[in-house]
Amino acid sequence: MEWPRLQWSWHLAALALVVSLILALFQTDVSNAVQVWWNYPTYSHCFLILPISGWLLWRMRGELAQHSPALAPKFLFAVPVILVIWLAANFATINEVRQFAVIALVEVATLVLLGPWVFRAALFPMLYLFFLVPFGQYLIPPMQQFATAFTDAGLSLLNVPHFTQGTTIELTNGRFEIAEACAGLRFLIATLALGVLFAHMAYRTWPKAALFMAACIVVPLIGNGLRCLGIIELAHVTNNAAAVEADHLIYGWLFNSAILLVLMVIGIQFRDEITGPATVTARAGGSAFSPVRVSITAVVTLLCVATGPAFAAWHEGKPLVMHPETVTAQFGLDGWTDRALGSWRPMYNADSVLMTKLDSGGTSAGGERIDAAVAYYARNRDGRSLIATTNQLWDLSRWNQLEASDVSARIGSDSVRMKEALITSGVEQRLVWWTYWMDGAFTTSSLTIKLRQLKTAFTGNEAAALVAFSTPVDGAIEDARKRIQTGLAGLTAKKSRAIAASRSIVTGQ
Repeated sequence: MEWPRLQWSWHLAALALVVSLILALFQTDVSNAVQVWWNYPTYSHCFLILPISGWLLWRMRGELAQHSPALAPKFLFAVPVILVIWLAANFATINEVRQFAVIALVEVATLVLLGPWVFRAALFPMLYLFFLVPFGQYLIPPMQQFATAFTDAGLSLLNVPHFTQGTTIELTNGRFEIAEACAGLRFLIATLALGVLFAHMAYRTWPKAALFMAACIVVPLIGNGLRCLGIIELAHVTNNAAAVEADHLIYGWLFNSAILLVLMVIGIQFRDEITGPATVTARAGGSAFSPVRVSITAVVTLLCVATGPAFAAWHEGKPLVMHPETVTAQFGLDGWTDRALGSWRPMYNADSVLMTKLDSGGTSAGGERIDAAVAYYARNRDGRSLIATTNQLWDLSRWNQLEASDVSARIGSDSVRMKEALITSGVEQRLVWWTYWMDGAFTTSSLTIKLRQLKTAFTGNEAAALVAFSTPVDGAIEDARKRIQTGLAGLTAKKSRAIAASRSIVTGQ
């Protein structure tokens, strides 16, 4: 018994060392994930994933002990593939993909240092570690829309007088907003994580497990819609919207917990009976145990993994060059300032946020002018990224969005697609048009910007910017829309001027 124990000790010690150094090499990704767990209740369940995986491994320790750990260096071929994905996500600042890649590197290290038979025996608790990644933020807008539509339809069926605009629902005795926190993502993600564990423990056939997992997606969506509908209906019936609004999180938590309990109670009625312990065929390593080979394989694994962070560190270490005039020059406007010129200003953590006034083209001396804003980034990097959830086109504590749509505008002689939003502060309404600029071209697509960030990380010219325009809505919205259209069409500078400037200045080096 001493020899297998010594063999396991060496392999596990090598794996522990490699995993510890992987977490150190990718400490930014690990730190970002933990901060999300701590700061966002949606992902607080992630703190339980490691204990659950550890408990599952402890339960199967007898089964694992029947296998002998072995080295499988051939699986190192997966490391370059994972690192390319990580680098692409790093340059495009897609945190979830980066964190998935880090977990994948830990999985590969386990496979290399313990062997395929041990890894296969521990497959579920190992794959369950992917729930450590706080993913799903991109689901919030469609889930908000679904919850709003569900609530709107429910109120109509209940004959409750209401008016729905965007994600805001107004009743005669109160006004409610289906905010991001009300989208139901927390309930959905937690149900999925718990549902996968439940299905693994309760079912042995794929049809039952697949049906239960489908329920873990559908039930939270419908349940959250019922929760929103119930809270608003309660406010309507009790004529006390303020009290219901204050306690809606408590009501929601109780309601979601009840739905989850019912889902589990129904699911357990169809569990598969476990007749006895599974028969395991012991597997020995493919070659004789050698501490030297284990050490060499661990070092090679670390060297392969370290190439990704090393390349990223070299890229981040390049000097940063600021040229916001590359963007602002195309508008032919003077008087750019870093101060807000009115009640509206983009809330972007940019290298430079500049604002100016654009002539609306009106003939009246008192005609409203247009606020123009450029949020400029010399290079995409951690904490400074054009596409980030922390970036907002307006101060969310002051403004609420009422409507959103796509529009087409002319900047000088060029046709540019833009996004439009109608926002209100309660005492003022404003129209906001915006687009992104990168690599000498405009786009409203976040995905396009991510792809350009990946491209320019290797080709240079990494500067990017948000370009936004806003004007007050003091009458018909069409008047404000026409005001912006006229002002942008009156710009004399050409888009080609900006392209030429961006090509003559190498930024981000």
